Amino acid sequence: MRYIFVLEEQTIGKIAAGEVVDRPASVVKELIENSIDADSRHIIVEVGNGGRDYIRVTDDGCGISAADVEVAFQKHATSKIRRIEDLLSLKTLGFRGEALPSIAAVSRIEVSTRHRDEDFGTFLRLEAGITRERRRITRSTGTTIEVKSLFYNLPARIGTIKSTSTELKHIMEIFTIYALIYPAIKFELFHDERLLLSTTGNGRMLDTIVRAFGSAVAKELIEVNEPESGLRLYGFISKPAISYSTRNYIFTYVNRRFVKNELMVRAIRRGYKSLLPRNMYPFAVLSLQIEPAEINVNIHPKKHEVSFLHSEKVFRFITDSISSALRSADLIPELVQRELKREHSMPAHKPDKKPFSVQTSLQTPDVELSTQSEDSRLDILPVPLYQVLDSYIIAESEHGDVIMIDQHAAAERINFEKLIERYGRRIDKQTLLRPYVPRLSPNQLVLLRESEHELRDMGFDIEAIGDDSYLIRAIPVVFHGMVREDELMEVIERLIEDRPKIEERIRLLFATAACKASIKAGEKLSYEGMREIVDGLRNAKVPYTCPHGRPTMIRLTKNEIEKRFKRR
Repeated sequence: MRYIFVLEEQTIGKIAAGEVVDRPASVVKELIENSIDADSRHIIVEVGNGGRDYIRVTDDGCGISAADVEVAFQKHATSKIRRIEDLLSLKTLGFRGEALPSIAAVSRIEVSTRHRDEDFGTFLRLEAGITRERRRITRSTGTTIEVKSLFYNLPARIGTIKSTSTELKHIMEIFTIYALIYPAIKFELFHDERLLLSTTGNGRMLDTIVRAFGSAVAKELIEVNEPESGLRLYGFISKPAISYSTRNYIFTYVNRRFVKNELMVRAIRRGYKSLLPRNMYPFAVLSLQIEPAEINVNIHPKKHEVSFLHSEKVFRFITDSISSALRSADLIPELVQRELKREHSMPAHKPDKKPFSVQTSLQTPDVELSTQSEDSRLDILPVPLYQVLDSYIIAESEHGDVIMIDQHAAAERINFEKLIERYGRRIDKQTLLRPYVPRLSPNQLVLLRESEHELRDMGFDIEAIGDDSYLIRAIPVVFHGMVREDELMEVIERLIEDRPKIEERIRLLFATAACKASIKAGEKLSYEGMREIVDGLRNAKVPYTCPHGRPTMIRLTKNEIEKRFKRR
């Protein structure tokens, strides 16, 4: 009696689709990649109801020939490779021949296409991968693929599709990923027949970044273009002033293929060295050009993963490229440029002194309301004081140690504790004298739609006006006089990027307000200004870190100084 059977084709197709297509954004990804591989110069993405009703992608690429149009929906049919050795010189995004048959297996599809070498086009209608209609048509060169009723034959999968706004957010992320790395292609995204985002197709990546994320981010970017023996890294990274607590704003590519690669993210972060706070990440759009034979892209059907033949070389190259770009922007003090040993760059302490804490208030929430003990009070002398690099205060301790204080981080800590003391744990609103209507980028608009409830919990009074605007009537009272109108959207993005739990929102609000109210790095201080910061730290309950977790000071002991001058 037999117990092992070969599955029928429709069952195989539905199972395979689960690896490639898990939500509407997956369909958008696969169809955009096909359009790019077809040498398109204009790609239009249209979705209805977050992709639930339909997903339509139109391009002006080479089109599909009449002989190939049905073959394209057969499993493992591809025009990209002929044999396994072709992966060693792969220059296209697709190569598996799985996307179209997987999508077709779980939806109803209509295809309209015409190859550049043919006089007529072809219309094809499929249902669950089976051809239901085919006819000759007249149309321009290019292809339109419309996907309807996604997962109609897999009811359990329909339930996994989230709200319209959530699915639209994922679609916008996919759309942005490809628009950024292919700036010479004009991209347009429509939702319910309304244009959400478009690019110029002028070939300038920075212009695409402006369209997607706004000019405020673009103004803080540094261009990266580093070639080195078979490798090239190009794109943009943010100055240290722009940083986030998640990796959501790091877009990494290998040979213009979007990848999620831990090695590349670590290398980018390492390139900033101490310029970024711990657990913070920059904004980055970076593409690594490398010989195809040096990488493996055939790891997962979604093709987001990649491995490097010489990973250490790639890591070092990316790290050095980031550091070089930052140095050229005059952002790194000489001390940071040198490769110092860890013990020379970290705070040193006397054995009989309590070590500096590196915990944040989020990790130890009860610390914010605690009282500083006598044993842990700072031993910084009020005189003498000096400012260096317009960012750091040099002071002396009672034991002869040298203390370097980060003026911005220290001011943040002081202002944060003042706000906690003044407002306790209340979130009150401050009504604006006149409502404010911010100019929103497409990503910001989707962000507000998704986060209205959280923002109201934080003390914002916001109201949607029309399809693409919001009115802000009130802000948290802690922001009054500290945050300008043109800074509100930047602040809002930082507040909701991590979807903080309700118990964390007050701390996050106060930390953000304290940051905005504090003196910045690069500002000159009078002696009285330096004295005020030192006195404030001496009286702070948690003086060693700012509310975001960055250290406010480092200590160089007297013993260490004498060792370096060969006095010991």
